[in-house]
Amino acid sequence: MQSFKSLAAALMLATTMSAPSLGNDSAEAKTPAQDPAFTEWLAGVRSEALSRGIGEATLDNVLPGISPIERVIKSDKAQPEFKETYATYLQKRVSDWRKAKGAEMVVAHADALAAATEKYGVQGRVIAAIWGIETNYGTIPLTYSAFDTIATLAYDKRRADRFRRELFAALEIVDSGYADLDEMKSSWAGALGQPQFMPEAYLRFAVDMDGDGHRNIWTSHADVFGSIAHYLNMNGWKGNETWGRPVRLPKKGGADMVGQQADGVAPPAHCKAYKTLGGWRSLADWQAAGIRRLSGDDLPAVDIAAALVVGDEDDDQAYLVYGNFCSIMRYNPAFRYALAVGLLSDTFK
Repeated sequence: MQSFKSLAAALMLATTMSAPSLGNDSAEAKTPAQDPAFTEWLAGVRSEALSRGIGEATLDNVLPGISPIERVIKSDKAQPEFKETYATYLQKRVSDWRKAKGAEMVVAHADALAAATEKYGVQGRVIAAIWGIETNYGTIPLTYSAFDTIATLAYDKRRADRFRRELFAALEIVDSGYADLDEMKSSWAGALGQPQFMPEAYLRFAVDMDGDGHRNIWTSHADVFGSIAHYLNMNGWKGNETWGRPVRLPKKGGADMVGQQADGVAPPAHCKAYKTLGGWRSLADWQAAGIRRLSGDDLPAVDIAAALVVGDEDDDQAYLVYGNFCSIMRYNPAFRYALAVGLLSDTFK
């Protein structure tokens, strides 16, 4: 039988990129002279945008000001969700400051969080945790031009199709009057506003919770909270469940219960895409294999499917995660990120 410690390598993150959490980068200077090939590429963007119904006035206002930013590609290739250890990543994001500030914000915005919870069934503490990790509760300034960053990533060949769609979505946001060009500031990855929505996500999930006719994820707390809750709700969140829990591994191995998703119980439908979560088991099965709460007590006696996430090799950190963990990963498909959200939210209980 394979030991649980030896499962760490098999469970390390291997997922696709999504909009990452912000750092403290300042906007980099644009490339001083545009590559003629980039100028030609922008001409192609203009033609396709016109065919998609984007107005000429919008294109005349936006496209001439776009230049690629070299730093964006460097940042994209060094995302902390993939480079940092679990211990380092979680220590930085579930920091004492973020826990203390988040506790204050949960109280200060209790009514707006409660309204989002009532409408979409997502616990306020989870909404607050995402808000905190994405933009430090709205305090991190967004200094990049969203059009520069998205165009840079769309021009890069690695995920050109995905970011080309995001570029057209960003143009639609401005063309439809949802945001002014001056509001289209972003992280280095092109994510917008306090909840850090990519443009396609804004068009799909941003909501007008305060009823002013504007889906304002930049300055309206009600809209920020409602939009985060709507995003999770539309991606499988269950309001009567939590994200998961830290657990204690058996001291000496245990049954090899990590395998293909076809083994064990069926994962929640929105978790099937995350093959690296391995096999799902009932809590009773994990209990039988020797998994316990951190306190050493038995696992909850409830019928719920769970997968095992093991942290850094030999650190003995492990977590049983439920369907809501996958909902968080639809926000950012990295185990570390979803764990940080869950662990931070637990401190607001």
